[in-house]
Amino acid sequence: MRSSCAVALVVLCAAAAPVVYAQEMPAPVAPVRETPSASGTRWQFDQCMGGVTYGAPLKWALSYGMGWVRESEQRTWCFLGAGKVGFGGASFNVGLANSMGHLGSGVAITGGVLRTFNDPMGALARRTYVGGSVHLWPLLALGGEVGYYTRVGTDPAGTTRRRGLITWSTGFGF
Repeated sequence: MRSSCAVALVVLCAAAAPVVYAQEMPAPVAPVRETPSASGTRWQFDQCMGGVTYGAPLKWALSYGMGWVRESEQRTWCFLGAGKVGFGGASFNVGLANSMGHLGSGVAITGGVLRTFNDPMGALARRTYVGGSVHLWPLLALGGEVGYYTRVGTDPAGTTRRRGLITWSTGFGF
């Protein structure tokens, strides 16, 4: 009887040994690493621009833009929508921006709609314009824009001003 108990005990211990071993020594788990180049080349929805500007016809204005951003070591691209509200009017533009280098320099091309308020600089009050702009910032946070917009709609009788409007601004942004 003792030998059958001993054999049963050995079989029982042998069957339980792998379970105990698996509980005592779990298999190593390889760490998951994300390479910087792989994570930096994806498109993501994020802020593209923002700042304070002064120019015609909006005068002092605040601007903010968001869009699809793709950042990499050499360049950052952004398909953006940007709003700008100032004392002389407001505008909404869409476009493409590209920043380059370590100093944050870049360029953007946008097109959109501009609406003047009661007292714009160099434009007719309460009018709507459509057009485009080129934005240039040679250094991080400093830059400007130049654009051309055309007035839409009909004008009151006796208005002799041209329908075209040259816009400009300079400012500080991020």
